[in-house]
Amino acid sequence: MSMKKRMTSSIGQKSFSLFYNDIARGFFLFLFFAGMFSCYVFGIQLALNYVIHYKFDIFYFSFTLLSGLGTIWGLMAHREFTKSSDRVNNTRILACQINPRIGKYEYKSYNPETHEFEDGYIPFGPIDFWDPATYAPEWVDKGKYWHVLLGLQVPNKELILQVVKDDDLLNTRNQNVAATEKEIIRFPWSTNGSIKRIRYRVKIPQWAVMRADYQGTKSNNPEGIVTNREIGKLNRNIVLLVDEIIEREKFRIKYPWKVTGLWVYIYKSLPIKIIYNEILEKLPGFHKSIVKEANETLADIREDRLVLAILDVAKNKGICQDKIDKISTLIRFLDGVYSDVGLGEGSTEYHNFHHSLEVSYMTLKMLPNTINNYKFSADNIEILLVAALLHDYDPLQFTYNGNSSEPENNGYPKQGSNIRPSVGPRVHRTIETIQRYQIHDAYFRLDQPNLERVLENFSFKFSIRPDILTQTADIEKSDKSLIVEALIWRTDFPYFKQETAQKKYKELLAEINVKGHDIGKINILAEVLWLSDLSVTYMGSDPIRAWNRVTNLYDELFLPKLEAVSRTDSYFSDFADTHLFQELIKMKGFPDVFKNRWNSVYQFFHEGNPSTVLVRTIIDARKTFLKINMNIGYFKGEMMYQMANDIYSEFFIGIGEDQNEISFAKSKITELEPQNASVFWGNPVKLLPSIPDHSIDNFIINMPKSSGLEILTNTTSFSSLISTIGAKMINSGTLQILTDISKGSDLFNTIYQEILSKGFIDCSEVSNPYLSKLELASLHNFSNPYMLSFCQRQIQ
Repeated sequence: MSMKKRMTSSIGQKSFSLFYNDIARGFFLFLFFAGMFSCYVFGIQLALNYVIHYKFDIFYFSFTLLSGLGTIWGLMAHREFTKSSDRVNNTRILACQINPRIGKYEYKSYNPETHEFEDGYIPFGPIDFWDPATYAPEWVDKGKYWHVLLGLQVPNKELILQVVKDDDLLNTRNQNVAATEKEIIRFPWSTNGSIKRIRYRVKIPQWAVMRADYQGTKSNNPEGIVTNREIGKLNRNIVLLVDEIIEREKFRIKYPWKVTGLWVYIYKSLPIKIIYNEILEKLPGFHKSIVKEANETLADIREDRLVLAILDVAKNKGICQDKIDKISTLIRFLDGVYSDVGLGEGSTEYHNFHHSLEVSYMTLKMLPNTINNYKFSADNIEILLVAALLHDYDPLQFTYNGNSSEPENNGYPKQGSNIRPSVGPRVHRTIETIQRYQIHDAYFRLDQPNLERVLENFSFKFSIRPDILTQTADIEKSDKSLIVEALIWRTDFPYFKQETAQKKYKELLAEINVKGHDIGKINILAEVLWLSDLSVTYMGSDPIRAWNRVTNLYDELFLPKLEAVSRTDSYFSDFADTHLFQELIKMKGFPDVFKNRWNSVYQFFHEGNPSTVLVRTIIDARKTFLKINMNIGYFKGEMMYQMANDIYSEFFIGIGEDQNEISFAKSKITELEPQNASVFWGNPVKLLPSIPDHSIDNFIINMPKSSGLEILTNTTSFSSLISTIGAKMINSGTLQILTDISKGSDLFNTIYQEILSKGFIDCSEVSNPYLSKLELASLHNFSNPYMLSFCQRQIQ
């Protein structure tokens, strides 16, 4: 039997072309010189008429003015198009230097719509994009791919993103950097081709989404010397290139007209758009300060410039110069310690010195002058800044036994299975270290020269035993030191699961309270530091950079990168919904660039979570419909449509792995009034665990014997599915099975007993409103179908 295929036709191709970009650049260069010449000719005539004849000629004045504006337009547009060309060429050259094979990889993706293989990388089915089962070649960075895909999204426009070789783009006559095609897809069940949908296909080069980390590039370039600085430069270039691609191609998707291409070039060349920010920066009071640079490039700014920004913000918040000098001394000391252990500038580890500086800067920017009737003094801000600088201070983190707080004798892990490197800094070791050497006590009790003298005695290089380091003379502990320790304990992660951290924090608060300090104010300081530590990675960089840093963190913690998106989305829920966090980021004084990045990165990780749309659908349906019913197993779109059409007061959700059936169901659902159904392409075994417990009224599983479903051949998978259904179903709900498996057969007995073992009872005598109106005998792929109905056993 031949398999029907969808008919797909393309309507033209629009592209971001270097060839036309260079033509535009040449045109505006000509406009510049022509404008200069015209301005000179008409300007001379205007001047002569005015000087000799005392006549102001409006004709010559108008042409002189227009010529001058044309000169400015030509100059600035030529510069912009030159930047575009240079950005593309420099990114490609650097990418090929780091990975000589990039742009040449042969790769084909299977298209389940046409049942054919297509050139390039195209992950069909975005709901499963982050699933471990979704394969991506080793040279593709999923984070970069997802960032481009999200950036190109336009409401009510379907889109797929295809990664292709340079021979399909840049090496063509037009030298395309990206291309957009409009496709018309006609469904095989439509006799006259009237059932169709429109989709946009965007093609981008391999080096726009290439994996660029030290380990990955080293394996692809064993002969060359690849440095972290080069990799960082490439990643920054890719971000700029991707932004350019998104700016141009999204416009073509949003406005798919013939003149759109011309408008893209005109819009990019407009002088008013180009010079707006530049004029602002040059006006008095709008010059680009070190603080603005830190806001815009927090993740990438050089450490020395970030230190200057921290000190500048601290000074503006009222900290006096003497204390600024002491903070500078502490920062220099920490810089030396982190550099000694390989965590200084250039380190790709997540918990490096740059991270501590970022947290310190974010803490200063996040703390308002007043909140909840508390006003923060310069002393409060100084204490908070010292705690932020020290919060990850664990200089011997790589030399500890996995569960011990005692450092090894020589600073290196011993050989043996019982010794392994620790996973990042630990708060209890941070507190132990700063208490042992009285670093925070020295800071608060000594003046700047004595503090510098004391800190110069410390060195944590691996060649020195930390237990014989010269300790400071006994310095009386100040109240400020106790507050610093309390704030650091509050940053332990995950705090609400760390019983020791919670206990220590409460004990210190009690001790501080006895000394007469305002515990409410200290609680706010502690929570601001905690929130800054958790959110700085996502506010301080673009989504691609955030993704790279998150995967570095997962390497550091020995966690699977494939779970980075779903885990990070869950991680957001620990702090992003807190009242204080929402209040802080909405304050007028909090930088807009951080607010915008937070929204962008939150979307990046939250929308990337495969279950997000499914959960949102369930929550929204619960507000409107009487019941929610879920159809899984062997999914048939027609059956789904009939049930939803017959019972319009209830909502139906279908999950299936046959994309043709899912697409057919989506086209049929549009006919429903009201819209009481939704379908998703995916594996229910993987998607159901993420939905809320007790959120589904009825589950319907279609299990024809001939379907070859995994749940029929894999006992473990079926057992897991039934257990999950029991947790997600309301107490009065039902599990309904539509099958044609012979009663009394081994397969039937296995399925039946497995369902009963999960707390269900057979209640098939109860009439079934969902399938009673269907002609079971007419269902395809079923021979002699029948229904079984199960209810949850009620525990008295």
